[in-house]
Amino acid sequence: MLVALCYAELGSMFRQNGGPYVYAKEAFGPAAGFGVGWLSWVSSVFSWAAVANAVSSSLAYFHPWFDRAGAEKSVAALLILGFGLVNYRGIKLGAWTVDFFTLAKLVPLFLFAAIGLFFIAPANYRPFWHAGTGSFGYAVFLSLWTLQGFEVTPFPSGESLEPQKAVPIAAVGSLVCATLIYVLVQSVAVGVYPGLANAGTKPLADAAARFMGAAGGTLMALGAAVSMVGSNAGDALGCPRLLSALAQDRHLPPCLATPHPRFNTPSAAILITGGLTAAAAWFLSFDCLVDLATLAVISQYVATCSAVVWLRRRRPDAPRLFRIPAGLPVALAGCAVSLWLVRQVKLPELLLAGLVLALGFACTAGFRLATRNKKPATFSC
Repeated sequence: MLVALCYAELGSMFRQNGGPYVYAKEAFGPAAGFGVGWLSWVSSVFSWAAVANAVSSSLAYFHPWFDRAGAEKSVAALLILGFGLVNYRGIKLGAWTVDFFTLAKLVPLFLFAAIGLFFIAPANYRPFWHAGTGSFGYAVFLSLWTLQGFEVTPFPSGESLEPQKAVPIAAVGSLVCATLIYVLVQSVAVGVYPGLANAGTKPLADAAARFMGAAGGTLMALGAAVSMVGSNAGDALGCPRLLSALAQDRHLPPCLATPHPRFNTPSAAILITGGLTAAAAWFLSFDCLVDLATLAVISQYVATCSAVVWLRRRRPDAPRLFRIPAGLPVALAGCAVSLWLVRQVKLPELLLAGLVLALGFACTAGFRLATRNKKPATFSC
């Protein structure tokens, strides 16, 4: 919540595409902005690929084909490319798709919670501290991935109506709603199913089957699949807009930001992002994708919280439709928690993240070198 409040304040200041990239650029300069923007885009790619890879595990509840080797990757690739096509044809169509899946996934969750409350056994709630706290930090790091999403709300600000009003509401509201739903659903699941920790890949479906029968298990498996498909829809909407924002400021070829003549979408950025996401989903494991996505998104959090502190000092009179109460302590606390989470990451993943960042700077350096003696209009993708 500390970080979401920082996104809300900065989102009320700027209306360009890019979110954390714009915030870091305005606070710390173009180089820092590009580094944050690149990692933000990479985080979205990895997160999108991870969720796409997980869809088949829920669909396996309905047919064993989805448990076969290759099914996970095939389903992921189809989802990624399909939603890429939807967003290629316009932001309104993409936004309507996100809204539809958001509503569709809430219905089974609310039914699960409302009915399950009457079947909770208080004896199933047992303290977990006796098992030790050695892995607590890494557990918090992993749980952060489930709460990601609010940081993408400012990505398409430049294509939205009144983003300075909409982004603060969306950033804070989405995190609050997600947290409340998670707490309610988890409380019911633990209360009705003592073996939840060993339930495999479909824990909510197994928990629902205990008090709603086979129909309940089917409903929750369907809800899980719809939820993950909806997450794919949201990533497909926001992720390419960040790449186009980097191109708008000429860190990357400007054709990535050129709107499609008919659909007015960053079509080249959508195609490249979709293609690379499909490749990541095909070649990397779910666990690897989750770790990399979470590590990359933490860099956004640190930069955004730091930008609040810096911009309040350097631009105190800049218009802000939303100001964080006790803003400086909140922003500094957000930085501290984010940096603590980085300590939970294994060295190989830190090295890989550093390599990805270096690759981004190599790309922008290569582009600038290639266009040093050319007019901007002469360079195309």
